[in-house]
Amino acid sequence: MRQPEAMLLLLTLALLGGPTWAGKMYGPGGGKYFSTTEDYDHDITGLRVSSALMVKSVQVRLGDSWDVKQGASGGQTQEVILEQGEYIIKVVGAFKVFLQGMALCTNKGRCFYFGKLQGNLFSAYPSQEGQGLVGIYGEYGLLGIKSIGFEWNYPVEEPTTESPVTSACEKALMGH
Repeated sequence: MRQPEAMLLLLTLALLGGPTWAGKMYGPGGGKYFSTTEDYDHDITGLRVSSALMVKSVQVRLGDSWDVKQGASGGQTQEVILEQGEYIIKVVGAFKVFLQGMALCTNKGRCFYFGKLQGNLFSAYPSQEGQGLVGIYGEYGLLGIKSIGFEWNYPVEEPTTESPVTSACEKALMGH
């Protein structure tokens, strides 16, 4: 069950026009609220996670651009770039007072590990098949992330465009 302070914070942010993601958060909570940018035109194409003894911060890549880093400063940063058509479909994590670590798995069978999976374990995944991770939210303190949640939705469908090289090759093959 959520703490009354967290519920009040989420309600206040919603009323002020802030982030309205109010899904489940994992961890004890407390601290400053954060959320990645809601982007309806681009999928998450990469992730940076900074950690030391705990997870300090997260940063998502939307299309070709990196969003603002969310969380505390410091730590060693690991970066993952997803392949074309790849998206995160499951997160396993662990927390104590702070988020200790996460493993993120994709629809292409790859898993990426950040920090250590020690403490109280959790597992997060979308409610519908075919959905992927589209946002991260939570709370952080001076030392790191104290709670984290995940927003799931269907990936953005990219229009298929004909490559100029492919077109030239096809035309050359058809003409000869």
